[in-house]
Amino acid sequence: MVWPLALGLTACGNRLDTAEVESTIQADIERQGRRLSLKAVLCPKDVPRQAEAYFRCVGEVEGGGTFTINVIQQDNQGNVTWEVPNSKALLNLPKVEDSIQQELSQAYSQRAQIDCGSATYRVNQPRDRFECQVVGGVSTDTGTITAVLVSIDPNGNLSWQEQAVAPRASLQAIAAPGSPSPTSTAAASQTKPATAAPTTMPKSTAVTGPTGRTVNRPYVRGDDD
Repeated sequence: MVWPLALGLTACGNRLDTAEVESTIQADIERQGRRLSLKAVLCPKDVPRQAEAYFRCVGEVEGGGTFTINVIQQDNQGNVTWEVPNSKALLNLPKVEDSIQQELSQAYSQRAQIDCGSATYRVNQPRDRFECQVVGGVSTDTGTITAVLVSIDPNGNLSWQEQAVAPRASLQAIAAPGSPSPTSTAAASQTKPATAAPTTMPKSTAVTGPTGRTVNRPYVRGDDD
């Protein structure tokens, strides 16, 4: 997701106020993050104002880890947009959702809407796990995929597994000869879906690391960082 940012110019009228860029981006990321605190956001100094000019800032997560912030000037009046790619330090959850949606849609030829929660950013914490919901579910031959479980390995690589429920059993009461037809199926109403084992192994996709080099990482589609 790309975020717009309207900023003033420095007194000289020819340079961006990068100190304001830093403070505003840091506040926005922390506000949109899940339990996220940044040590700093650092941008280049002495950046001339120029429409469509591009530069990079670096964010530092409290406790260690850095990530890239891509910034583009929209005009020569100080308006910029910025974006945080997925990295070893920070996850962009809308991008995570997009990756899972594409994989599920291709695998089952159905539209899959994924919801990983209200936060936009989340620390990429080794050995962490979190669940994303499959809104409306995706039907398969063995059940309905209602969620995916995302796992982070010790190296910060992501994988995910489908969480499915088996179809609800349909029980029919059969009347004995000469007896009136039953008016309800109480037994069926008490039957609860059973949780099935994940239906597939974790997916693997290529992802771009913080250095800009494309590497193979499970699950998260690459970003231009």
